[in-house]
Amino acid sequence: MSTTPSPPVITPKGTRVDARFGRWLALLVAAALVLRVAYVLVVERGDPLSGDGAYYHEAANLLADGLGFTEPYRYLHGGGQELLFVDDPSAVLPTANTALPVGHIEPTAGHPPLWVIVLGLFSALGLTGATAHQLVGAFVGAAGVAAVGWAGRSLDGPRTGLLAAGLATFHACLWLNDGLVMSESLVVGCVALLVIVGFRFHRSPDIRSVLLLGAVGGLCALTRAELLLALPLVALPVLRRADLAPAIRLARYVGVGLVAIAVLAPWLVRNLATFEEPVLLTNGVGILVAQTNCDATYYGEKQGYWEFDCGLPQPLSPNGTPIDESQRDVAYRERGLRYASDHPARLLTHAVPRRVGRFWGLYAPVEQLRADILVEGRNFRLSVLGLLQFYASVPLAVAGAVWLRRQGTPLI
Repeated sequence: MSTTPSPPVITPKGTRVDARFGRWLALLVAAALVLRVAYVLVVERGDPLSGDGAYYHEAANLLADGLGFTEPYRYLHGGGQELLFVDDPSAVLPTANTALPVGHIEPTAGHPPLWVIVLGLFSALGLTGATAHQLVGAFVGAAGVAAVGWAGRSLDGPRTGLLAAGLATFHACLWLNDGLVMSESLVVGCVALLVIVGFRFHRSPDIRSVLLLGAVGGLCALTRAELLLALPLVALPVLRRADLAPAIRLARYVGVGLVAIAVLAPWLVRNLATFEEPVLLTNGVGILVAQTNCDATYYGEKQGYWEFDCGLPQPLSPNGTPIDESQRDVAYRERGLRYASDHPARLLTHAVPRRVGRFWGLYAPVEQLRADILVEGRNFRLSVLGLLQFYASVPLAVAGAVWLRRQGTPLI
């Protein structure tokens, strides 16, 4: 008895490409996870968290304990929170702030909430230790590598996607943050998703794309407040589309913003109802202004950088009693702006140029890496590796921009 052979199965080329891309991307994500977990368990395990990493870790545990978004340093250290990062504790004068008791509960919006919420979900499951949260950062960072790969694929095809994922896998400037419980672990994936949905919106600005871009933009801002500035830029190309009526272009553009506001609304309402002074995303601007506009950052060794001591003493009310975080933020901002207005020449000739230089790793980069050890607990040798990788990535970014421009992709 003979049988008729089945016809050959013809697989579309695109399907084979997608399958290969998926397999290679999965291997890169696995490598990213192994590298990040090894970094946590071999290098960082047992080292105390510091700076923002400690804030996120402790705030997440307080959230899981039912205390809401509580300022962790004041709760855990009371008046001792002013002494945490100073070289000479005796230089800190006693005030009503230094007299606060341990367990002092004070609402906070020092950082946007999304990373605290993510960590808090794991804290609610009993994963409250520093190492547990570091491993959460490792897994989130590996997921970010996958998002970077898909972003590259969306912009320029599978090869670019795999190159992007490979760079993200091994770039120390990314995985160092994952082991320090920094919000940048979540930022990488958020930005990659913003690129993906932004490019989709550019190609097809339909209602679904409006909803996706607005939602992702809102989530990005709930991770790092400054990412809110990216959303109107990413959506901007829709205003130049000749195939849409002007009213529709504007409606799509405004629609993205309205969706983002809807995503942000619970946090915005909470802040406006909680603090004495109006607060939107974060109370973190004022302290930054104060700590970057002072003698140490205009004249000392930290020109163009920031100095913790410039935020001391923490502001009080006119009668010397503690004030809430929003009121301190206003006082900090006034302190920093007043200093800048009193030293305009130094601001323009020294502070600003050096800040730009530090941003690009061109001014005192090794000194800055050593400063980051004290503030954030970064490993110095691995930070040097990350700095060298950053230098190597800049010309690649320029070449990529030129390539995308030739392909007709909007660089914005």
